[in-house]
Amino acid sequence: MRISGNNNQDISAPRIILGGLQMGEDPIPPALVAISYASCDRAQAVAEYLMSIQNGTVPFESSPNVCAGDNVIKVHISPKPVSNKGYLCQVMAKADPRHWTHCFYVASYVTEEELSAFNSFFEFANHYVLTVAHGDNLLLETINLIKYTVNRRGV
Repeated sequence: MRISGNNNQDISAPRIILGGLQMGEDPIPPALVAISYASCDRAQAVAEYLMSIQNGTVPFESSPNVCAGDNVIKVHISPKPVSNKGYLCQVMAKADPRHWTHCFYVASYVTEEELSAFNSFFEFANHYVLTVAHGDNLLLETINLIKYTVNRRGV
């Protein structure tokens, strides 16, 4: 989706990529949730912001952008598809869990094939990596959150 702005700049809505992530020779590759932006600068800014609000721990000193155990940033995937659109996937976070409002929210529709691939990897590995991307290029060096829960409840 593209929206033309007043200042002749296009504003592109981010999209969410679901799938699996093969890194090296990992025998059990994790599932993947990536928020993709048209601008590399925007993707890096979002990564910095998400790293500042996540509450996971850094398990490896050599990789400060790898965090595990975060429970601030949530992923929700609708259990039923919307006809001609797919499954609604949402990534959201609250700065303060006592408040109703979210400080971060991105949503897009994903195909049944993307969801099926994600589910296959997630069921096998029991975790997924949340990151950002510039187009289809993952920016794992900016944010690499190891996550364990996905909300699949309906409304």
